Amino acid sequence: MTPPPLPRFDPPAPIPSPQVASPEPVPLETTLGLNWINRIAVFTLLLGAAFLFKYGVDNDWFGPGVRVALGIAAGIISLLAGDRVWRRGQTVFAQGVIGLGLALLYLSIYAAAMLYHLLPQSLAFVAMGGITGGAVGLALLYNSQAIAVLALVGGYLTPPALSTGEDHPWILFGYVFLLNVGALLLARIRRWSALEPIAAAATIILYAGWFNQWFGDANRPVATVFAFAFYGQFSIATRSELWAVFQLGSAIALALIWRDQARFIWWNLPIAVGGLATTYRRSWTVAPIWALGCFWLPLWAWYSPDAPFAAISAAFLLFFAWALWRVQDGAPGLALIAANAALYYAASYSLLNLAHHEYMGLLAAVVGAIHLLLARNFEASSAAKALTIGVALAFVTLAVPIQFVGFRVTIAWALEGTALAWLSTRFSSDWLRACCWIVLALVLVRLFLLDISIYSRGSEYSTVVNTRFLTFAVATAALWFAARFLTERSEAAVAYVVGHAVLLFGLGLEIGGWVSRNVVPADQSSVQIVAVSVMMTIYAVILVMVGVRKQGAIHRILGLALVALVVAKLYLVDVWVLGRLFRITAFLALGVLLLALSYLYSRLRPVLDRLLRADSST
Repeated sequence: MTPPPLPRFDPPAPIPSPQVASPEPVPLETTLGLNWINRIAVFTLLLGAAFLFKYGVDNDWFGPGVRVALGIAAGIISLLAGDRVWRRGQTVFAQGVIGLGLALLYLSIYAAAMLYHLLPQSLAFVAMGGITGGAVGLALLYNSQAIAVLALVGGYLTPPALSTGEDHPWILFGYVFLLNVGALLLARIRRWSALEPIAAAATIILYAGWFNQWFGDANRPVATVFAFAFYGQFSIATRSELWAVFQLGSAIALALIWRDQARFIWWNLPIAVGGLATTYRRSWTVAPIWALGCFWLPLWAWYSPDAPFAAISAAFLLFFAWALWRVQDGAPGLALIAANAALYYAASYSLLNLAHHEYMGLLAAVVGAIHLLLARNFEASSAAKALTIGVALAFVTLAVPIQFVGFRVTIAWALEGTALAWLSTRFSSDWLRACCWIVLALVLVRLFLLDISIYSRGSEYSTVVNTRFLTFAVATAALWFAARFLTERSEAAVAYVVGHAVLLFGLGLEIGGWVSRNVVPADQSSVQIVAVSVMMTIYAVILVMVGVRKQGAIHRILGLALVALVVAKLYLVDVWVLGRLFRITAFLALGVLLLALSYLYSRLRPVLDRLLRADSST
């Protein structure tokens, strides 16, 4: 019996997924044939009409009035034809025809006023303004950026095209201001991105051209008013690049307007305020540092010793208040804090140093103190707090050599280096740690280049109780405290070892002074060599004892290294340069001290073994 066939299960047919219509890309052929060829055709047709018109003029076919009338008629016909084509749906082609009509109208009015003198220039100006307004209306009607661009170009070309050779700045800039209002409104309402750059470029060209030809003392008010007016317009532009251009351009314009009276700094303050206001309104993080640079650039370009110190102080406080209020971590905010302080002090120093040098260090200290107040505004672990404290300490560092002379500079720097070491650990800041090492390096450079020669003769000071040894002692203490605060073990070890080297060098200087005061000249060299070797050996023994007591391997290792140095010095140098009596004294004294050190190690061997095992296990 044949078994029944197994049932057959066909898989269900897949459910077709809905197809989302995506916009088809416009072929290159269509782009070229519809857009570019249309524009080229309009331009070619305009040139052909111009050539035909010129040929008719040369052959005296018609008079000036007829020529203007024909041009106006051709323009109106083109506008009507463009509207008709637009209504049929051929929008791109219609834009070209409408543009041709507007161009013919502009050219006809220009010819009537400037070539044939059929219209007064004032009436022609009004007529071309009317064409511009009508073109803007057509652009809105047809929603065409191309027509709006043509309207703006024609509008901005009207003043130079119909110039009478007379200066009327209020009319000129008032007209440009109104055109800018239209351009900015269209750009914002219709999102036509090309309008704002055209308006900005035309404004700069027209203002600069007028300034180059007509500016004088009598025109300061109008030039100032419209420098602010144009800045205000483009500070609200949708493109941040245009605000940046006018932030700088307006500051330069005001500097050129008021340069000979050194008052342009006061005039530039409102521009700086405007830059910060724009920053607040738009949350542009880079804008404050750009506004700061735009304020200071004209001052450095056209520096004047008569520049008002009060004005630059007001600018410093303005940006300082902004940092106090708004700045957080981030490169632009941190750059603003550092640059504001640096530029202000540099400008103040240039203005005041010759007449008031005695106050320059005080000014640096005040700037540093103000930044310490600013640091309280930031969170404890923020980079802004660390940077602000660093700026404050940098200005304190700068204040010391400016305000004081002599050893006090080194002492102040040494104390500051210690403070920076503590702050670098407190805020876990690599930047502050680097500043700490820079300041400590300055301390060492000053110690060994300047402070060692505070006294020219040993008779000028007492042993140990003198300014030079105080300076070396404070520098040593600063290095040791820095070693205690630094978290990097290698860096702490370097600071600790360098501190001992500084103290040893200072003690060597004191030995030299004592010898010069108390030993006859013939024996001074030998006595000093022996005394220094003995001092180094005693110092080494003390280090070893401290290492045992404090259970610190670095002290013992440093003591033994110093002993090795003394032994090498004794056998390689001293034995050859000392006289017989001093050689015997040196060997006996050092032998006794080395024997004492050996006994110390023997006596404390159990303790040392335990310490060495602890060191190796860690």
